[in-house]
Amino acid sequence: MTPILVERAQICDASWNEHICKSLQCVIYAQTFYLDIVCESWKALVWPSIEHPEIVMPLPMQRKMGFKVIYQPLFCQYLGLFSLKPLSAFELESFIRFLSWEFSYISAYHFNPENSVRMSEFASVKSDFQFFEKHTHWLQIRGDYAEMNADYSRDRKRNLQRGKALNWQIQASADIDPLITLFAENQTERIPGGVNPTAFIRLKALFNSLRARRQGEIYYALYNGQIHAGILVVEFAGRAIYLFNAADRQGRTGNARTLMLDQYFRNCNGKSLIFDFESPEVDSIAGFYKSFGSKPVLFYAISQNGLWFPFKQIQNWRKRFFRTIQGLF
Repeated sequence: MTPILVERAQICDASWNEHICKSLQCVIYAQTFYLDIVCESWKALVWPSIEHPEIVMPLPMQRKMGFKVIYQPLFCQYLGLFSLKPLSAFELESFIRFLSWEFSYISAYHFNPENSVRMSEFASVKSDFQFFEKHTHWLQIRGDYAEMNADYSRDRKRNLQRGKALNWQIQASADIDPLITLFAENQTERIPGGVNPTAFIRLKALFNSLRARRQGEIYYALYNGQIHAGILVVEFAGRAIYLFNAADRQGRTGNARTLMLDQYFRNCNGKSLIFDFESPEVDSIAGFYKSFGSKPVLFYAISQNGLWFPFKQIQNWRKRFFRTIQGLF
């Protein structure tokens, strides 16, 4: 089988989005409106036809030094293959081999967790790519807050009580600007080279679009009327994603994010969801997410640098220098 490479302009939004919703790997990252906002541009691989696809694979793209580059955009944890039936090893290999033939440089591309079984088989035999194992953390929400709270670790329960004792005020909001300001003032200094301002522009556009679709919620923690922490949660097709968060020193030491997450989980009483914490590969952050009772979930990433000298060396250096950026969002 040979996948077909299609341009964004060739994709019918309604048909594509319907396919994503029906797919076994459904996630909001692959919806057209979402890709349009977070990607500089994007194409897709489809099979067997653009009119009646059974498998699709969105490909975020940008141009660097005149080369087409596949990359993983911010606010988009993973993509991969979206199929109506369980993927075969042959189908996955056909898509990845086409990717290798068509694009010399793949900065990073993350496959959804549902692709992991086939990816693990392929990683053991394929040498053209670098394969990386990554993990997020999923919390199963089954509609019973008391049952969920019972799975909190002892430390998380203790810190939740400490946070409550400070009398934080938790408020839902339709304004993302304070959250962006919190991040800019308290997290960007830890990012080498700072943050490209377009990242915040994309985030604001994304939230506005999510809010218009009733798919995004923001919570803030206030003390004496002042915002000290905030979180953005996205809900779509039975999954909630902890997309963005920030806190100043008072918010961090006062367990404000614990309180906001707990409030969100309380609000989920009666719902059945998978809550995806979008975990970076940082032990302390992963430990925080695990303390709510979440479990690590494997997904794979690939990269490939088939550029010639000196472009290969330049891109390898850039990748090492900016490696921390995605994990901090």
